[in-house]
Amino acid sequence: MLFAFLISAIFGDAADAKFGTTGRLLLVAVALGITIWPQMARYVRGQTLQLKNQQFIEASRTIGTTSLQIITRHILPNIASLIIIAATLDISTTIINEAVLSLIGLGVQPPGASLGRMISDSAAQIPYHPWEDLLPALTMTIIVLALSLVGDGVRDAFDPRSKD
Repeated sequence: MLFAFLISAIFGDAADAKFGTTGRLLLVAVALGITIWPQMARYVRGQTLQLKNQQFIEASRTIGTTSLQIITRHILPNIASLIIIAATLDISTTIINEAVLSLIGLGVQPPGASLGRMISDSAAQIPYHPWEDLLPALTMTIIVLALSLVGDGVRDAFDPRSKD
């Protein structure tokens, strides 16, 4: 998150000047993407190293299967569920991070729309019109909760140990 703050604060105006109103959005998306992928790579690497030592991989090597075939036939199908689950849960984190960046003025700029920007714009009106802050916050809560529940459901569907 700190990296995204830094990148947006330093390069935000230049991105707006170069790409117009979508410049800051692209910058924030790239900054958040750069910070998310190492965690996913760690998950995939750990699972791959664990699968690499399994007997069915050794059996495939014994019968002469190439490394590419082992990866496509055995490794990728076994880690696909991990990738899907982690991605659905990472989307929730990314949405919250983008909203925080927009809330403090480093994310999407007007006329762009963002839940964090909507909350920021209506913060002065809380005493008079509290629903103007409540609706974007509630919308973000529902989106994040729905994505988290989808990720949890996908995990339950793909986890062979939970089907007792």
